Amino acid sequence: MIDRLWYVSYGSNLLRERFHTYLTGSDEHSEFGAHPPAPSTALPAEQKWLWIDYPLYFAGVSRRWTGASAFVSTTVDAANRSVAHGYLIERAQFAHLAAVENVVAAIDVKATETLAIGQWSQLAVDREGESFRGKYDALLRLPDIDGRPAFTLTSSIVREPGEPSSRYLSTIRRGLLSADLDLDVDAYLGEAAQRSATITSAHRGSSSAGARCSPTTEKQ
Repeated sequence: MIDRLWYVSYGSNLLRERFHTYLTGSDEHSEFGAHPPAPSTALPAEQKWLWIDYPLYFAGVSRRWTGASAFVSTTVDAANRSVAHGYLIERAQFAHLAAVENVVAAIDVKATETLAIGQWSQLAVDREGESFRGKYDALLRLPDIDGRPAFTLTSSIVREPGEPSSRYLSTIRRGLLSADLDLDVDAYLGEAAQRSATITSAHRGSSSAGARCSPTTEKQ
């Protein structure tokens, strides 16, 4: 039996077609650029739209998107929940995703087997002296979905202030608009942008403390 878990996205991977490139691979001339295929190119067994109790913000600089990247805090804030898209994938596919997101050849995600709900673990990433590696080095466990463990990737630190590019925001917006949610997409993204300035100003360069999270609420 194939071992599966839920990968929960909140940024550009909200858009299903964009996420699929991490599994199937894509070439440099495709919409989202070059991606190596996962060990298994099978598409997710299931998908769900969710709300998670971790606030969305933008920070740092992405080489791919030429602007700030999306992250969620590692600290619970139920008043500022984030929309998320969960994909039920193979554990080996998740390990591949983590490596690609961190721009490394491989990464150890054994913490998925022991991490408690609401806790996060810093992944060991060999940055090779390059600041663009290891941005998504925090493995955060979310409440289980349908009896299976759920995880997302974010940053172990709050990075420098930055603004997301219009192309990046457009991809996130497309993902949000594809969901069956009662959501003002532009207002949601605007609030995240405003929140980013506060988060990066107050916590830049500091590690976030792990905290137990409230149950994830599914939006049907």
